[in-house]
Amino acid sequence: MGDRRTLERRTRRAAFRLPERRTGFDRRVGGGVVVWYRDHPGAIAIALAGVLVLNVADLLLTLRALDRGAREANPVMALLFEIGPAAAGTTKLVLALGVVLVIWHMRRYRRILQVSLVALGGFGLVLAYQLSLVFSGA
Repeated sequence: MGDRRTLERRTRRAAFRLPERRTGFDRRVGGGVVVWYRDHPGAIAIALAGVLVLNVADLLLTLRALDRGAREANPVMALLFEIGPAAAGTTKLVLALGVVLVIWHMRRYRRILQVSLVALGGFGLVLAYQLSLVFSGA
């Protein structure tokens, strides 16, 4: 009986070890903007708050432009603006908040941090474009 129990234990063993997950920063040595950014969660929070603020500014400037006769270039947002400004604004802000929360939750990954910086820069460019239209009188 002792041999059988030992044999059963040997054959029933299953390894439930999962491979370690890399965080996206393991292979690279050295510094850089993204590594500094990763090590400063306050900077990430400020950048993500900036994405939200730029989204609100984009919405307000879009509403202003639509009141002056402009057309929305994004077909999805144009459809939502046809339903109503509240539907478009709610959808835009909920989606932006969702993206920001996903980025915050996955902030340990290099690509996600890069996406957050690209989003901040992209919305900054959109805001600059809209402000140029406002000041040019268009």
